[in-house]
Amino acid sequence: MTYPAPLLPDLLVGWQKVADRYNMPIYVFQTGDTYHAFSNEAQGVGHLAHTLAPQGPPELGRGVAY
Repeated sequence: MTYPAPLLPDLLVGWQKVADRYNMPIYVFQTGDTYHAFSNEAQGVGHLAHTLAPQGPPELGRGVAY
């Protein structure tokens, strides 16, 4: 998925929820002023800007509530 830079802070929150829910890392790449999110680092294009690791299930006191 590709998103413009001004949306990045809100998107990082959402992508962290995905990482937590599915217990997988999310790799966020930047090309110019757009960002791309992947669950497979090898698919990334551009500069690796963020890696969002799963924070654990909510019952451990971390992550997000569903």
